[in-house]
Amino acid sequence: MSVDISIQGSSSTPPNTQNQFIRWQPPTPGTVKLNFDGSLQGNLAAGGFIIRDWKGEILAMGADNYGHTSVLLAESRAFRDGLEVALKAGFYKLVVEGDNSLVIAAFNKKLEVPWRIKMVMQDIEVLAQQAQFIQVTH
Repeated sequence: MSVDISIQGSSSTPPNTQNQFIRWQPPTPGTVKLNFDGSLQGNLAAGGFIIRDWKGEILAMGADNYGHTSVLLAESRAFRDGLEVALKAGFYKLVVEGDNSLVIAAFNKKLEVPWRIKMVMQDIEVLAQQAQFIQVTH
């Protein structure tokens, strides 16, 4: 992931405010990248994913409403949904990227899986066993 930093100042922002622009970085040739995200508005959650190749071409994408739940569950479900679609489409070399550090750390076994997402993370673990290569990063 690359980050551009710009300095901006205007009447509505304090001088020297830094904004970071994060750019999508492609995976290596022969690998696809799955980006996922979940969101919450009020108590309604949704999530989505996009799968692209090393040229940035969109191979698949999807989104779903998850109803009354937490953003943590929405993030993990978006991860699971994207992984399932990638594998069904025959993509077995994957780089997965999401912005929820807890979901990423749980997958990478850096912390105990929170009980609220335990079932979804178990699904992800089973799916991930089908991949020839999977790297999951924040």
